[in-house]
Amino acid sequence: MSTTWVIARTTVGEALRRKILNAFLFVGIIMLILTFAFSTFAPREELTLIKGMGLGIISLAGIFISIILAINLIPTEIEKRTIYTILSKPVRRHEFLLGKYFGAIGTVLINIGLMSLAFVIVVAIKPNQGLAGALPLFKGIAMIYLQLVLLCSLAIFFSTFLSPLVNFFLTFSLFVIGNLSSFTQDLAKVNHNPLVKGFFTAIHFLVPNFGNFQFQNPLINPSVVVEREAMLLMSNTIYALVYAAVLMILAILVFDRREV
Repeated sequence: MSTTWVIARTTVGEALRRKILNAFLFVGIIMLILTFAFSTFAPREELTLIKGMGLGIISLAGIFISIILAINLIPTEIEKRTIYTILSKPVRRHEFLLGKYFGAIGTVLINIGLMSLAFVIVVAIKPNQGLAGALPLFKGIAMIYLQLVLLCSLAIFFSTFLSPLVNFFLTFSLFVIGNLSSFTQDLAKVNHNPLVKGFFTAIHFLVPNFGNFQFQNPLINPSVVVEREAMLLMSNTIYALVYAAVLMILAILVFDRREV
């Protein structure tokens, strides 16, 4: 396990030095600061716009950081042939893969954390908000992060047997489909053709349900009441962790049988 954490720390350090990830972080923070431009609106409208845009920016930047980072972790090591040096030492393949994964989600956590800090400060300094009014936003940020934890595991699973380009489009496509899971479920219910019904049912259950983590609406609109909120947040957390664990187990099985 110590080997896994060493690889994870190294991965975080290498990832934070990558200019493209820093560019996404920089753009995200700048756009959050630009939400001050909404000051011409009425206070309530301004706050709604700031919260909606802020959560959207954090989510969008996090998605691209997660995908671009995760799809390149394994292929880059193989391309640079550094993987041979690492695996020639007393490092097992599953330790290497898990180290890369924990490094990826650690990097995402740092990036999301910095953007979230800027976002919460922007909201907290608004009239009639303060820290008490801004803290609930961390519920939405936590759901975004869990969504990205799941997204990283999906991208790393595909990276064990696909090229980065194919992986990018496949992971992003499944992310979009996963956000439409309620729609595919409805299509399965209303369609009477057994093949079509089975197809949409399979998509609904096999593709990660990224739409589960959309928790922005009650944070943007206080009038929206979520029933059994604590249970919803807990079930989403368990879903993300279990699904990510399954994907990483599959990734380890594939990676153990791959010739590098």
